[in-house]
Amino acid sequence: MQRTSMGTIVSASAALVGAAALAVAGCSPSGPAAAPPPALPTLDAAVASQGTQASSTPVDPADVEELWAPVAAAATAGGYTAWGTVVDAQTGQVLLDAEASTPHTPASTTKTLTAFTALAHLDPTTTLTTSALLGADSQTLYLDSEGDLLLGIGASETTEVSGRAGLQTLANDTAAILAQRGVTSVTLDWRGTLFEGASHLSSWDAQEVGAYEGEVGPMAIDAGRTYEGANDFYSDSPARVAQVFAQALGAAGISATLGEAGEPPAGAATLATVSSATMGEQLRWMLAHSDNTLADQYCRFAARAAGAPATYEGATSTVASTLSAAGVPTEGLFLEDCSGLSSNDRISANTLVGVLKASYSGQGTSADTMRLLPWAGLVGTLSKRMTEEPAVGNVQAKTGALAEVSSLSGSVITRGGRVLLVSIGHDRVTAGALATRGRLDAFEEGLAGLN
Repeated sequence: MQRTSMGTIVSASAALVGAAALAVAGCSPSGPAAAPPPALPTLDAAVASQGTQASSTPVDPADVEELWAPVAAAATAGGYTAWGTVVDAQTGQVLLDAEASTPHTPASTTKTLTAFTALAHLDPTTTLTTSALLGADSQTLYLDSEGDLLLGIGASETTEVSGRAGLQTLANDTAAILAQRGVTSVTLDWRGTLFEGASHLSSWDAQEVGAYEGEVGPMAIDAGRTYEGANDFYSDSPARVAQVFAQALGAAGISATLGEAGEPPAGAATLATVSSATMGEQLRWMLAHSDNTLADQYCRFAARAAGAPATYEGATSTVASTLSAAGVPTEGLFLEDCSGLSSNDRISANTLVGVLKASYSGQGTSADTMRLLPWAGLVGTLSKRMTEEPAVGNVQAKTGALAEVSSLSGSVITRGGRVLLVSIGHDRVTAGALATRGRLDAFEEGLAGLN
């Protein structure tokens, strides 16, 4: 029952695995090599089939408690909190309850709530359009976008997901049409805003984590980073996109003078467009690379689709209402953002595992949440963790990391073929949570080894 062969997993994740090996936990995408965007595979039979589950070996809660004992002991000795829960996916039996109902700082495991909410309100097959519009005067060009934060230009930019939505393609197509019309020079304006309210939380800066998220808004290259893999972002991502687009137009023979952010010019007509990767593919990217900016971007998309204000407050309230509607427990839930970047966020293990349960047993697109999570030893922020059997390819989880927090939320396939839903973490590790992460990994590895 256990996945000892990597064939199915690798074929389902091949496009993303190649791009993910150098991912940095918390925010950083990786690798410049272009690749087709990954498809959204269904779960393989070991996870998706309840019938197969019926022939697997149930897990004894005493075995889980024994595996948890050293995690709890280390937390007591270190003066920090170890929390978590383990649930049998088939029966719903709780195999571990370690402060599971108490809200804790979740870090980026928050993104599982974000993905679940986005998939509940958005069509994962939808793409985002970026367009070049020409004013009636034939002198003003306007760069418009519906919110693509993974725009790329050339092989030096992140193109694994944005692919066919590259600015270079848009620039070349636009320049060709302008040349046909005899236009050789334009003033380039652009869309500067997309949502209501602030695009950055002041509490992040107070917590000294503000450098780990870019600007939510109409468009960005590589989610707004100043260079590939950076934890440093342009203060005005749309303006940066316009600057790069103007340079690309120049290389294609059209002189473009930068104007300003604003509304489309009067009588504007669309010259050329490019489409992003699908929303489902971008959500996979967000989870695999723990991209904070995309997380808050898609939370605002979901809020807008749900009829709520497209603000941080509207987005987080949409998460809470979506979970409640799905029957996920939300006692003690408090969110300032949808990325988990704020240390003021609070989520209980019961809420985290409740999202996994709703995804595992649910219908519709929200059920894709678990399918999008990274695989241990293979994908994204888990690509260099739990790289040996029995965990590699049998643990699928969203990671979380802040200075005093380490967390994991996802599923484990045991050696006996049982699917366990697991949400665990360390909180208030004043000496630094990174050093304690291995204990959480060891617990997951122990679960994977249970017969």
